[in-house]
Amino acid sequence: GALYDKYYVVYGIFAILAAVHTPMWNAFHLVDIITYSSHLKDILLVTNRHYLRLLATVFMGLIFVYGFAVIIFVFFSDQIVYNVDDDLVFMCDTLWGCVQRAVDLGFRNTPVFTRDPVPVITPLFNLIYFLTINTILVSIITGIIIDTFAEMRETRDQVLEEVTTKCVICRKGHHAFDQSRNHKGFIHHITVEHSIWAYVYLKYHILAKANYSPETLSNVELFVAKVLLEGDSKLWRIIPLHETMHLKDDSKNKSNDDGSSSSDEEEE
Repeated sequence: GALYDKYYVVYGIFAILAAVHTPMWNAFHLVDIITYSSHLKDILLVTNRHYLRLLATVFMGLIFVYGFAVIIFVFFSDQIVYNVDDDLVFMCDTLWGCVQRAVDLGFRNTPVFTRDPVPVITPLFNLIYFLTINTILVSIITGIIIDTFAEMRETRDQVLEEVTTKCVICRKGHHAFDQSRNHKGFIHHITVEHSIWAYVYLKYHILAKANYSPETLSNVELFVAKVLLEGDSKLWRIIPLHETMHLKDDSKNKSNDDGSSSSDEEEE
């Protein structure tokens, strides 16, 4: 699709840069592994499907972090540092520096008071910061990703169930064929009677014939070609939706059996 076209354009650009500038640009080509793994594609689709929600959540987190950075700079600039690898570093000497440190380290660590804590205020500040930044926002982002995985798995299961239990053409379930007295079964129906590849071949055969030799089209083929050219929304006119002639004999036999049983009851 269009996404793959853009990807291969970027792929080619990096290949040219690797040839004329430095081979380090070839590192980008390792991303091509993703195109061969459905699981890696799912990971990318997770972040791409709800990227607006993820960006909105991250933006909201930045607003909260900025607000806490302002409070720290105004009231606790000489009392708070950020704890990184058990080393107390990165003090808030300026507002810009404090915002940078908050954005860089605030999502991972809570600020640490280096002096004697103020009763009530210090533990309350730490609690609010921890719950807002380190717990709630991170949980929201994680929840969005997990929910997206669940949606994709549910969608995949629904598609798999539709494909394996219903005919793609007539949409009849496998029970109608497997329980039939005269039919050979659902597998025979989807591989022989309503084979999807036969319909694919029919589509391309009719369209090719309409493009290269339209004068040879029969009346039926002309009608099918017109429907195909009108788009997928008109395919119901040539697709036996919820109907199949291969079960009509079975329904006739059932009606005959019902009629004979009722006549026998009347005679009695």
